[in-house]
Amino acid sequence: MSGIVTGIRPRVQVAISAKTLGVTSKPIWFVVDTGSSFSAISEADAVLIGIDCSLLPRKKDDAIGFGGFFKPRMIDKEVELAFFGDDGEYKVTRSGFVVICPPENIDAKTRQKMLELTPSVLGMDVLSKFDIHVYKKRVELDLRET
Repeated sequence: MSGIVTGIRPRVQVAISAKTLGVTSKPIWFVVDTGSSFSAISEADAVLIGIDCSLLPRKKDDAIGFGGFFKPRMIDKEVELAFFGDDGEYKVTRSGFVVICPPENIDAKTRQKMLELTPSVLGMDVLSKFDIHVYKKRVELDLRET
């Protein structure tokens, strides 16, 4: 599976499905983030693929990132990530998935900026299944042999 590097961000496109929410195989660009222990979809991407984040349950704890504190919600249903490459398709199924949401109690302009800047990320919970190679203009995810 290959992706691109924009600036210093290696990104891959992955199809995400959450069938119980009516989302089937919608492509999302994820930042390859080996410093993150878990994967998450941004609120902006969740909305783009048809998920109403206000209906999702909140996680108990805040999440912190370089952009500050976030109020995560959970897709508490099965989520499937599909990776496509020259060797075919590889699917990862998760029993839940984090949605990173900027706080709702901040001014609208700041919240909108946070929505625009917050990427969806693939963390080590998913990336540990791959060997990762980052080059100047592309990133390669090679499925590890089990």
